[in-house]
Amino acid sequence: MPPAPPRSEADARPGHDRERSARDDTAELMAQRYGQRPGDAARRRRWTWVVASICAVLGLAALTMVSVQFFEPTVTSQDVGFEVVDAETVRVTFDVSRPVGREAQCTLEALHTGFGQVGLLEVPVPASTEHTTRMTAEIATTELATTGIVRECRLID
Repeated sequence: MPPAPPRSEADARPGHDRERSARDDTAELMAQRYGQRPGDAARRRRWTWVVASICAVLGLAALTMVSVQFFEPTVTSQDVGFEVVDAETVRVTFDVSRPVGREAQCTLEALHTGFGQVGLLEVPVPASTEHTTRMTAEIATTELATTGIVRECRLID
């Protein structure tokens, strides 16, 4: 049988076991009264760090996704004007801004007085050395149009 470990002076004091027992009893009484045990604080701190770490990782992932979309090249369009040529045609003039050297495609729409669609046209916008290009296109309509607009433009990969 191995020798017993040496006892410190505090352990050698008479009544030491009673003091430890009193501390344990007090801790148990406090746990019953207030609902906390001595190890609960450490456990709560550990879970707080775990939750904070998960939130930090998710926040960093969201920030990365937003940053990638923010810096992605975009295309914008601006209606300049329109002209109703006849009952079956409307001419739309518009500006398209996109990165230099990139192709785009715009969807033009002809509308009647109730804002119903009476014509639709997909217009390719060729690559250019200029950032903004002015385009004019004619939309064939099924009835008399009262306006012509650019619905959307998008980059072509």
